[in-house]
Amino acid sequence: MYYIKIFVKSFLSLFAIMRIAGMSTKNPCSIILLLILLYVFTKLHSDHVEGRIIPGDMTLSTILSVLFSIFTLSAQYHAILGSTTSLLFCAAILLFTGVGLLLIYYYLLIWFLQTASDLQLTGSGYSYAWIPFLTALVCLLCWLPYFLYEYPGVMTPDSINQYAQVIGAYELSNHHSIVHTALIGIFYNTGLSLTGDPHTGLALYTIAQMLFMAYVAGYVVRTLQKAEVITPVLFLTICFYALMPYNGAYAVTIWKDIPFAGCMTLFAAALMRFLLRGSFASSSDAVPKLRISEYFTLLLPYVLSGIMLCLLRENGWYALVLSVPFILVTYRKWSKVMIPVHLILLIIVLFVKYPVMQVYEIPQADFVESLSIPIQQLARVVVNGEPLSESETVFLDQLMDLEQTVTMYQPNLSDNIKNLIRQKGNHYLESHKIDFFKMWLFIGISHPKAYFDAYVAQTNGFWYPDVNCEVGLSDGIYPNEFDLYWQPIIKGNMIIKIKEILFKLPDIIPLYGLLWSIGFILWSILLLAALSLHMGRPAGALVCLPFILLIVTLCIATRTATEFRYAYAAFYALPLLVMSPFVSDKNGSR
Repeated sequence: MYYIKIFVKSFLSLFAIMRIAGMSTKNPCSIILLLILLYVFTKLHSDHVEGRIIPGDMTLSTILSVLFSIFTLSAQYHAILGSTTSLLFCAAILLFTGVGLLLIYYYLLIWFLQTASDLQLTGSGYSYAWIPFLTALVCLLCWLPYFLYEYPGVMTPDSINQYAQVIGAYELSNHHSIVHTALIGIFYNTGLSLTGDPHTGLALYTIAQMLFMAYVAGYVVRTLQKAEVITPVLFLTICFYALMPYNGAYAVTIWKDIPFAGCMTLFAAALMRFLLRGSFASSSDAVPKLRISEYFTLLLPYVLSGIMLCLLRENGWYALVLSVPFILVTYRKWSKVMIPVHLILLIIVLFVKYPVMQVYEIPQADFVESLSIPIQQLARVVVNGEPLSESETVFLDQLMDLEQTVTMYQPNLSDNIKNLIRQKGNHYLESHKIDFFKMWLFIGISHPKAYFDAYVAQTNGFWYPDVNCEVGLSDGIYPNEFDLYWQPIIKGNMIIKIKEILFKLPDIIPLYGLLWSIGFILWSILLLAALSLHMGRPAGALVCLPFILLIVTLCIATRTATEFRYAYAAFYALPLLVMSPFVSDKNGSR
């Protein structure tokens, strides 16, 4: 019976792998795969592994294996089914594939939790205070070629729109974070007053952004030093920030997403420092009082970064608000400090978001901007030519030109459909919000597959690893009406080729490409949070929580499936997230 169980699990796992990989049943490699799986499952069912499985591990592994299996089936079901059309055969194939995936993910997760928890990544690191400063300096030196090549900074249509608001050519709007626009304006006007050249003002902002992101990298390294992280990890962290191409390219790109990533990483690092100082102690008497220096190195960065991540992106606000209850519960022994700190943070954010915005009459993003996924689902029904009732057709025709919808629809980008609604039915939509959601629900009940396909196409880049995500393709200043133009200080074919190679390597080198995948980062963060819980360190999982919530908000309201910059915060905080399960306070509290 034991050998039958091993064979069945191995065969189902083989079935799943072959369906996802598109392997023929006649492929001789299937025999090799089966033998490998038989060996692996035999080892996994040994007393050494099964004897260490605890109920908590089984729960965590089951939850994540179900989640990962759903992600895989949802993203790959067209490839899994191939040319099969029979509903019975389709159901059977999906069922067997799903069971195989569950087995693979479940036992891999069990193995991961047991193996990773044995790693020793803390206890013997360098504590020299100059290392964070060296980190920032190395980052700036490595990013300097990007700045010289992209001078005064990369400006896409979003950046140019903000520039137009700064100079008064466009009306102020919070569609592109008015706080970020104000920051651009401060540095732009300073540079303009000194030199009279708008490009100098923009370059000044870019330099300030580079300095801030380098400071955050140094703050992360100092935080890891406080956690006594081993030297190789510190070295890899410095290399990651300084040498990873997307860090250099984004450091000189004028988008709100870049300082947002820095603020969210700074917030997470400060949150980890609360753990390191013993604020997660078992009793209030064991919690050490704040030193004077910590008001500047802990509380101030925590509060300021929390405020900015809420004001730079709307989903940053949601991620923080949803995280605060868990933070307060986790650090309840230190409530005399944590509650006032978060009250101050939230009050300031709410004051800016509402009274200040209203007093200065700053327009917010229109309603359709938040409906990317619902309108894409409705458009998918129209594009597929699926039957609609007369009332449904009339309602949709009030929103958008249905003939143009067929030609303008892009599965992974909602901008075209949103613009169609703005051209024709924006006023109607604003005055019929409840009717819109009712109609969206009724149509969805009749056309679930179209809705499902539209959702997957719109969001899969955020939750499935094997989705191509273009990064670093923006160069210089895009064409505009304001006489701004790209002024590279270093240029030539050699520079262009080097950049092309740097950003093509992820498509060539195995494993390295995963560090460029949003879906893989999400899976990794979930694994790290699970590992923290497995090791009895909920405060470590808490460091991961805001980033999980950030990507969840993108899965709810993203405009495109593969926009790397939207999730860049999770990449910039990666060294912190990787170390979060292994960090405990100086007293060993968990």
